[in-house]
Amino acid sequence: MLTIWESFKRAKKGEGMKEIDFDMKLSRKVAELTKEYDIKFNKEEIITTDNTLADDVYKAAIDLTLDVGIYVMDTHSVIKFDESELKEAIRSAPSRLVVGEGKDARVLEQRKIEDAKPPLIIGGDAGAPVDDEMYFKMALSYLKEPIIDIIDHASIVKFHGIDVESGTVLESYATRREMRLIREAARIMGRPGIHIIGGESSTTLMGDIAIMSPEYLRPTDAHLIPVLNEMKTDYNNLGRVVSALEYGVFNVTLPDPIIGGFARGPEGVAIVHVAEFFMGRLIYFADYHIGHPIHMTLGSTSTPECLWVISTVGQAVARNTNFIITGNVWPNAGAGSRMILDEIVANTIVSTIVGAHPLGVTGTNGKYPHASGLETRFMGEVAHAVVRNKLKREDANDIVTHYLRKYEDKLKNPDIGKPFPELYDLETLTPKKFWLDMYLEAKKEIADNGLPVD
Repeated sequence: MLTIWESFKRAKKGEGMKEIDFDMKLSRKVAELTKEYDIKFNKEEIITTDNTLADDVYKAAIDLTLDVGIYVMDTHSVIKFDESELKEAIRSAPSRLVVGEGKDARVLEQRKIEDAKPPLIIGGDAGAPVDDEMYFKMALSYLKEPIIDIIDHASIVKFHGIDVESGTVLESYATRREMRLIREAARIMGRPGIHIIGGESSTTLMGDIAIMSPEYLRPTDAHLIPVLNEMKTDYNNLGRVVSALEYGVFNVTLPDPIIGGFARGPEGVAIVHVAEFFMGRLIYFADYHIGHPIHMTLGSTSTPECLWVISTVGQAVARNTNFIITGNVWPNAGAGSRMILDEIVANTIVSTIVGAHPLGVTGTNGKYPHASGLETRFMGEVAHAVVRNKLKREDANDIVTHYLRKYEDKLKNPDIGKPFPELYDLETLTPKKFWLDMYLEAKKEIADNGLPVD
């Protein structure tokens, strides 16, 4: 497999190209591959049972990766790979990891389509902006939920009344503060060794390097390395790779291809999404990956187009690789609303049935900290119910389309819910009655729709 240093060499010596020329080349190639492989989005079949479709998306992603390569923003050049290098990166991907430590260690492994193994539940208001004052109690609300196996909480955007500025010492401080608070919350809840996906407050290499220490991010933890839209990287993110490989934490690829951007419609985004997982292996040495397509105007993963991409990409990866993937549950609505619970059902069923581990819940498209541990409990219960009831793709699709019809016309004007202090009693850290009642009603409804949730 290629070394990180070879990536830097190729970044300096690769074909020079303007960014817009790369964007247009990628977009044209995506259109060509979509037509060549006859890949078509079907809103009525969010969870496809067409194995050929999944395999064709995978083949198209290989073609795309080999043809366009990866664009490096700093050098305005393209890193290219040959077929043997790509296949080795795919072949060498881990299918099983032990994450966390001690009694809190978990086995994070690849899941297959309709897998009998339950997924790990990754909980937290991942990436959402939270003030320092509320971060700790929100973290406790997740860590007290035994169904949560891994924690990925919010980013600190303000402390002592000061806004965190990217690329400054404030970013380093905020990222370290994030890790201190999440560690203390885990200790108090008796889960000191839980696997943490950390550094959410880090937007540059400065914040990332600041936590590469057992005091903050342990070698049994992970950090995120973003893929820039589309199929791009920069020295900042390559630097994250270097620091992580030297220190020894798990690398997690975070692509968020945009439906309606240079990747075109959902068909093209599915191809690009798989290709960006390849990119995560080729230059980020990713141990596992986060699936997170974005709708250009609506944002969330709850749109029919995004759910179809998650389903198709998950199946393409499960059928053809060893990749461990997670599915980001990223609704438009916020906690404290009935709408978010409906969005969670659709997202969670799709991710779980196609072989992903659900991650979330990040409400309001990550705009506001309207989140709590209760909706992640619900996400975990739905995921476990999918496995326990041996749900098949056809039946899962029926449930998902039912819930889609419930909330789809509200996506442009969602109920953003309420902030954490209005959802939980801050002394007892228990959900307030209205929020608990709403959750119980949602559990009853999904049982009435054919999926009993314990």
